[in-house]
Amino acid sequence: MNTDAPRVLLVMPEPRVLRAAVAAGLEPWSVGDPAWSAAVDARPGTLEARHPTVRVRDGETLHSVLTRTARAHAIGHILYAGDEEAVHLSVERAAAELSPARAGPVRTLRDPRAMRRVLNQGGVSVVRAEPAPTVAAVRSLAARHSGPLVVKSPGAPGATLLRDGDDLDRWAAAAPAGPHLVEEYLPGPRISVDTLSREGMHTVTAMTAHHRRGAELLYPAPLSEEERAGVRSVVRALLDLAGFETGPAHTRVVVTPDGPRIAAATPRLAPPPVRCLVRAATGRPPDEDVLATLAGAAPPHHPTPDGSLALGRLPLPGAAPEVTAILDDLGHSPHVRDVRGVPATGRRPEHVRLIVRGRTAREAAERLARLRRRWELRLRDAESRSSGGGIETGTGR
Repeated sequence: MNTDAPRVLLVMPEPRVLRAAVAAGLEPWSVGDPAWSAAVDARPGTLEARHPTVRVRDGETLHSVLTRTARAHAIGHILYAGDEEAVHLSVERAAAELSPARAGPVRTLRDPRAMRRVLNQGGVSVVRAEPAPTVAAVRSLAARHSGPLVVKSPGAPGATLLRDGDDLDRWAAAAPAGPHLVEEYLPGPRISVDTLSREGMHTVTAMTAHHRRGAELLYPAPLSEEERAGVRSVVRALLDLAGFETGPAHTRVVVTPDGPRIAAATPRLAPPPVRCLVRAATGRPPDEDVLATLAGAAPPHHPTPDGSLALGRLPLPGAAPEVTAILDDLGHSPHVRDVRGVPATGRRPEHVRLIVRGRTAREAAERLARLRRRWELRLRDAESRSSGGGIETGTGR
């Protein structure tokens, strides 16, 4: 291992990511729980990486290990590519603590109140918003507005749409004490924008469309050139106003009739489904691009893919023994770029992730819908003949 190389601290990385870090010219260190560490050590051919073990889902312990390890060994960057919100928050907190210059930008992007304040004061992506210190204050604001509203809370992932009193009651039953931010509802297509920043220069690496049904993700986002330019402009303006200098960021944008508006942003990689879709389209894992940029390379410019890719999640209500054969059959269908089983997480049950290509976004979505119907029919037929079994593997290409 090259001890003169810049160091990066990776949280529970795949072996592929460790190899990519070395290939980029970095010295990888890693942190994981005991099960992850044992699996890495036991895997043949795994690159050497120094890794303390820790209960990763214990936020305070993880934060302490990250900051202590980074300080003791002069590690300049911390990267996590998983989907656990608590781990992301620990990583972002540690990164801000280790670099005072990064603390302000991280806080601005993570806190919806701070983000909306800098945008509105800068005249960029202006959205009507009011702070609400308590749940009672949110109720008071909702009572004064007739239309739908969105409520956000610092430290809580996502936002909640309040269309009526029932929505408000459901949100209030599980809401943190406060403070909160209440915003106008933004109508229009939902787009996520991924960027890589180096020395304050922000490169847009992907724009992905989000839908609630059918093709949940479409890449590239079906936007006009004018819409793309507007989205790029507001995202870069946000990062400039926040003072964000280095690393990945994932920004949610709504393309409203009045132009693009920023909905949320985080100083992190895109969620795994978005990264899988972008990788299927470009042939390059986004986390490897981040590692190359942290090592000093210019952010990449991937050519626009020929055609469109759609991603959908297929249900596994109670898989039959034939499910692996059905999965393999889907994987060998024309136009399928990737299909695999995804284990259950805290937020989603076990499911199948399917990526389909089309010449246009509409064609990709239609092909995905046909394959979804085929999957459900075959699964229903299999379940009528047997029960039990699970999903362990899949086919990707």
